[in-house]
Amino acid sequence: MSDTEWFEPKVEEAWWHGLARRFLALGPIPRHIAFIMDGNRRYARKQKCSSFVDGHLKGFAQLMSVLEWCRQFEVKEVTVYALSLENFNRRETEVEDLLKLFERKLIQLLNKLFCHSECMYRIYSSG
Repeated sequence: MSDTEWFEPKVEEAWWHGLARRFLALGPIPRHIAFIMDGNRRYARKQKCSSFVDGHLKGFAQLMSVLEWCRQFEVKEVTVYALSLENFNRRETEVEDLLKLFERKLIQLLNKLFCHSECMYRIYSSG
């Protein structure tokens, strides 16, 4: 993994990403950005995925791409809303699968973050 990338495998970028980067570099960069992880099950259904987990995996990959942008643009604070109480109203097996996936991906994210010793990170959990 190169010093300029946090996460592997690298998500292939769309044609407009370079244009968006140049545009963003023109103005002030926000100090804090928040993301709400929503719509992964709808995405999985629309794409006719074999499991809703596939939608969550795609959402996580997209989040990693966005976090890389935040790092490149030196955004100081990032908030990610990943689970809501509504998630726990689903079938028990779906909740279990979602929590296992969340734990696995959170560990993956933390391992990658702490490999970058040049940056300081604070992780907060709420709820």
